[in-house]
Amino acid sequence: MKISIARAGCALALLAVFPTAASAQEQDGEVWGSFWVTAPVSGKLLGWVDGSLRASDRGTDSPTVLIRPLVGVQATKKLSLWGGYTYVVSHPTNRAAQHEHRAVQQAMWNMGKVAGGTLVSRTRLEQRWVEGRVGTGHRLRQMLRYATPIDRKNTQFVLSSETFVAFNSTPFGQAAGFDQVRNFVGLNVPIAPKLTADIGYMNRYIRRRGAEDRMDHILPVTLVARF
Repeated sequence: MKISIARAGCALALLAVFPTAASAQEQDGEVWGSFWVTAPVSGKLLGWVDGSLRASDRGTDSPTVLIRPLVGVQATKKLSLWGGYTYVVSHPTNRAAQHEHRAVQQAMWNMGKVAGGTLVSRTRLEQRWVEGRVGTGHRLRQMLRYATPIDRKNTQFVLSSETFVAFNSTPFGQAAGFDQVRNFVGLNVPIAPKLTADIGYMNRYIRRRGAEDRMDHILPVTLVARF
């Protein structure tokens, strides 16, 4: 496999934002099994649904479940706008299950070719509510994803980075400012027509108030269907 100097530079630029293990005292191992489906509905109207089952080796009694349906419109050839809802249920150890609801607005922008690959930006806004708790949390999530083919079967080398910033603090635990960053390195592997899988390593660094910051080492496997 040959990667040009420009591609290597792009990879290093993303990898440089990975926090070091020494900067977080608490660490965790997790496995995430996920799916993501997008399809045209009618004309420029689009549909999206993704979901995830996330198992941790500490701090939870059973896996976290997430489901997110969205409806979008293809605003331009490279820009799509979306709105929808996210439901998350988690099971902290020795505590009652936590049910979270989020309103979601996002923009997906295909930024074009960079160093032989494709760069995509996803800007997501969330309004968060937790059952039984007061307050609404407002949060920004900004992701960049770079993918470049590495063989004739269209297997792709993938790098992505997503930063979370909270706009306000809430009684249910959201604190204003930098919240977390998720960085992924891996492969997107063709499985069937219109179906691929993202497989690799994700590093998640979480800023916490009143406790040590945390770093999670995650094995994510995501099935991706685009119709």
